[in-house]
Amino acid sequence: MRKDIKFLLLILKKDWKLVALAIFGSILESIGLAGLAYIVKNVVDDVFIAKSYEKLVVVVSILLLLAVSKQIGFFLKNYIYPLVIFKAVKDLRKKMHEKIINAEPSFLRKISPGDLISRATTDLEKFAEISSTIGTNIITETFTVIGVIIVLIYRDWRMFLIFTIIIPFLSLALDFLGNKRKKYSQKQQESFSDYIQHLNQIISGFEVVKLFKKTIFFKVFERINETLFERQKKSKFYETVYLSTTEILAYAATGGIIFYGGIRIIKGEITPGDFFSFLGGVLIIINSMQILQRGIINLKALSPVIERIQFILNIPEEKAEGADFNGLKDKIEYKNVNVIIGNNHILKDINFTVRKGEKIGIVGLTGSGKSTLVKILPGLVKEYAGEVLIDGTELKKYSLPSIRNRIGMISQEVFIFNDTLRNNLLVAKPDATDEELIEALKKAKANFVFKLEHGLDTVLGEKGSRLSGGERQRIAIARIFLKNPDILIIDEATSALDVETEEYVMEEIKNHFKDKTILMITHRLKTLKIANRIIVMENGKIVEEGTKDELIAKKGAFYKFCTISETEN
Repeated sequence: MRKDIKFLLLILKKDWKLVALAIFGSILESIGLAGLAYIVKNVVDDVFIAKSYEKLVVVVSILLLLAVSKQIGFFLKNYIYPLVIFKAVKDLRKKMHEKIINAEPSFLRKISPGDLISRATTDLEKFAEISSTIGTNIITETFTVIGVIIVLIYRDWRMFLIFTIIIPFLSLALDFLGNKRKKYSQKQQESFSDYIQHLNQIISGFEVVKLFKKTIFFKVFERINETLFERQKKSKFYETVYLSTTEILAYAATGGIIFYGGIRIIKGEITPGDFFSFLGGVLIIINSMQILQRGIINLKALSPVIERIQFILNIPEEKAEGADFNGLKDKIEYKNVNVIIGNNHILKDINFTVRKGEKIGIVGLTGSGKSTLVKILPGLVKEYAGEVLIDGTELKKYSLPSIRNRIGMISQEVFIFNDTLRNNLLVAKPDATDEELIEALKKAKANFVFKLEHGLDTVLGEKGSRLSGGERQRIAIARIFLKNPDILIIDEATSALDVETEEYVMEEIKNHFKDKTILMITHRLKTLKIANRIIVMENGKIVEEGTKDELIAKKGAFYKFCTISETEN
């Protein structure tokens, strides 16, 4: 729990002045409560028994002063402290967002999106909810307990000893039930993560869900939902049992105090005012201790939430260090490059060179390693052995932002953000004018966008749900014209286009990037027209290399590939 408190203090440090103001409010509220316990004696002895008008005026004035003090403190702690928490959560959201955006690609491939989303949403909201309630409550009730204890000891230390008997029992209940609550709080958050992940998959893959049997999805959901319910039930059970236990102990202590105090009043050892002042203080301190211990239990429940948040805050980030890459001057060289991810040997002893301005076609059957080969250049795949040299310098020695700034990539799987068409294009060139955006769209033959109801400001839907596959690809191609990179990677980027549109777009790419270097993966022979040289891959290896005519004359792997492609077309 110490590390959790340390985490809380660290994020609150930025707004320590506001925290201090909230603590001051807690102290004011505590003074108000302790003062009420203290003044009960004067109400009973000086007003009700002695029947003094002067004392009545004084007591009422003090009561009003205490009430005002308590309410000022209540406002300061219940508004200021949650405000600090909300500001801290705002900063945490920002840090999480930056961590996810800057995360190592290899890390993101290992964790499910649903789990990440759950940690960045449900866990963060849970953190805000618990933190905003326990922080100043713990401080307020601590000061209240201290203040009232002083009043109780001052009034009658013998009766106070009776009250102290219940403290060890409360501590035992707190330790046992608090640990149970922590355990099931963690399990509950894990179940929420599973639930969000399941919904994310159902929504993202709704076409598969619709086309196949739904029984399995219902079974999986039923298991997740039932587990979540059971864990919520147990978490609430231990919280409720703890509250009931403390209530029983509190009534037992109160009963003992009333019995012992009644005997002492009968004997004349204390006044009724002393007794009711003490009893009032006991009731206040019991309530405060319940709130305080509930806060400590919630703090234990907060522990697994903090762990899940820190998981994102500790995501390994890509480093921006290294030499600046200012564009290809001479050549790209792959020397004995191997890629092994898990148990998969994806690339095996790759050796080839690409000269500046060359247009390289890369062909091969599915799973031959083509995409992995080109993803090495923009740092989307870093788990390689061997060397990848750009103008004689190892790729890893360049800063990633400068490399990615000079490399453009269009892939078969186009991602469209649930945002406007304009913003989906500005990711390529944030300062582009409307004229530049329209020109890029025309080059990509994306004329359909000019018929959209709000033009460039039309929202395209989740993953571009308002667009067809070919329309999404044309948006992606327009992005590349806007970015205008030195090195262009095309990975089946025209697979959803009709023949006429594909020929038009490829001609535009050829003209626009005539002096630039292009690596092009394709299954369509027609798109290889712009290639100076072709690389053929099989099972992670380069098996052939040469011009189209040279490779056809060999009647080897490329010739076989051409035969298969012509048959399919």
